[in-house]
Amino acid sequence: MRPLVIVGAGGFGRETAALVEDINRDEPAWELLGFVDDDVALHGAEPLGYPVLGDLDWLCRRQNVHYVLAIGAPLLRRRLGRRLEATPLPPATLVHPAAAVHRTTSLGPGAIVCRGVTLTVDIRVDRHVILNLHATVGHDASLGDYTTAHPGVHLSGHARTGTAVELGAGCVLLPGVTVGEGARVGAGAVVTRDLPAHCTAVGVPARPLPS
Repeated sequence: MRPLVIVGAGGFGRETAALVEDINRDEPAWELLGFVDDDVALHGAEPLGYPVLGDLDWLCRRQNVHYVLAIGAPLLRRRLGRRLEATPLPPATLVHPAAAVHRTTSLGPGAIVCRGVTLTVDIRVDRHVILNLHATVGHDASLGDYTTAHPGVHLSGHARTGTAVELGAGCVLLPGVTVGEGARVGAGAVVTRDLPAHCTAVGVPARPLPS
């Protein structure tokens, strides 16, 4: 049982704790010590019965503890991840037992793959990517570091995202499209052509909003 701390005690943090419980129920792997969160109002609370141990600095002072970044916002997750990269602490990769991940798919350190996710063949999932409930990813697709795919997102074959992309619930990326670094795709949007970096795109087909 490897010791694990979840960064973020909000809603997705609690969902990640439940994911860890499901992993352990299937095959014991993680000793969940609790959460850390920079919101001091949460310190001393016990979401799902696990203590909020302190802030991120508390975690940075630890040794021999794994961590996972359970924060949906990609830019914040990237900022916290960069602080933790300066420590020797290893990120955990969490895959729900009810996810379907083919052996030719590569999962980067810190990836979180939730219940019902399907990853087919020859897919690359980079560092600290979140694939939330029932997301699907087709052949030869790739997700850049710190990408968040919210529930029900569908990436078609050869689709790709840059770093810190946020894909809203239920959006669809058609085959071969690229979503640039830091872009946000609205819930339910359908991406039919490449999207530039740092834009917010909505609609069917998805179009960048005026800056």
